[in-house]
Amino acid sequence: MVASLGNNAINTLKPGAVLTVSGAKTESDAQREVADFLQSSNRHDLGYFLISKDYFLLYLKSGSSLSGIA
Repeated sequence: MVASLGNNAINTLKPGAVLTVSGAKTESDAQREVADFLQSSNRHDLGYFLISKDYFLLYLKSGSSLSGIA
């Protein structure tokens, strides 16, 4: 489960935010949770990468793969 950040959290998420995933058995499960969370929230503008066990950093996607890297 992705940590709840409040009532309107998905609308206020910004690049640089850190999401915490709990209850995932593997790293792949945790990544799937974050991907599903962003997709179900229609936040296709944000990407993510693992920074530590169960912690993911959000970044702003762009048209160019090079300029989208934090």
